[in-house]
Amino acid sequence: MTSIRFRQFGYMNLLVAAITALGNADNAIAEESLNAVTVQNHNFAGSKADGYTNGIFLSRVRMPSPNENAVDSSLLLDPTVTWLGMPKPTLASSSLGQIMITPHAIEQRIPDPNDVPYVGGLIFRSANVYVHDDVADLLALDLGVLGPASGAAQMQRFIHRMLNTTRPKGWSSQGRNKPLVAIDAYRAWRYHWPDSGNGRTGGDVVALGGGALGNRESSVGVTLIARYGTDLGRSFPTVARLNGRRGDPIAINNSWFAYAGFSADRIVGDTGIGSDAPGNNTQLRKTQVVPVVGIAYGWSRSSLTFSLQSATPMVESVSHRQSYGSITYIWH
Repeated sequence: MTSIRFRQFGYMNLLVAAITALGNADNAIAEESLNAVTVQNHNFAGSKADGYTNGIFLSRVRMPSPNENAVDSSLLLDPTVTWLGMPKPTLASSSLGQIMITPHAIEQRIPDPNDVPYVGGLIFRSANVYVHDDVADLLALDLGVLGPASGAAQMQRFIHRMLNTTRPKGWSSQGRNKPLVAIDAYRAWRYHWPDSGNGRTGGDVVALGGGALGNRESSVGVTLIARYGTDLGRSFPTVARLNGRRGDPIAINNSWFAYAGFSADRIVGDTGIGSDAPGNNTQLRKTQVVPVVGIAYGWSRSSLTFSLQSATPMVESVSHRQSYGSITYIWH
């Protein structure tokens, strides 16, 4: 039993330790370090497994102290941004994420070739956000693996066994291991009323545009989000986490806000779905639209965000939308 548990969680423990080490290595100037865990699951929205089923992300987010305006760059990005002569970022983060994608009928040993295939991924992400008044730029680097080495199969089987739910039987059909490398670049524009800083209540609209280039997936997209709450200027840098399935925006230090919006992306290619997936005949749906509604509430030393999302089906052969919920807990 001990060896089984180590195989299931040993790699996660090692990588979590690596994230902590990276975060500690960056603490050269005065800053606030936040730890975050995000769990996304279809059960939170009362839906069935059918596409993007589950994701868990462990993050370390660094923001300036009240008397500072920048932090040290994320370790993986530091050589690149230094070479480019870029300034220190307003926010930096390091995160480890595991994602699980499954077809609808997980009880079948041989999946329907016309449904979404089994896909597991383990991704380490290093990101910088640069804020200039009401404009924010995001630069991120993703490194990881797609396939059995991600540990997604073992993790999902363990979770379903603990919850006494249907055991997924088709994970042996997922493709071979492939390395993942991607770079993301997004810009966000914020329009607010009135001045919603200094803890005051107000509203804003944030528009994001940009894209990703990588050997697993390349895409271009836009996100539009409206927020209403307190101290929205302080939490503006965290809204950049909304692009893709990366996490939720964060309420900072005794503030709150409710938000609603949508993301629209054009997917150029996905090596895990479609013709690149062994034994799978379905076609990737290249236009993805994801509406989202959520609420974030922050205390002095922690915060909690909950959102519901309804995604366009990942493949052409599926007609109904796939809904899931996301919970992010932050602590100092």
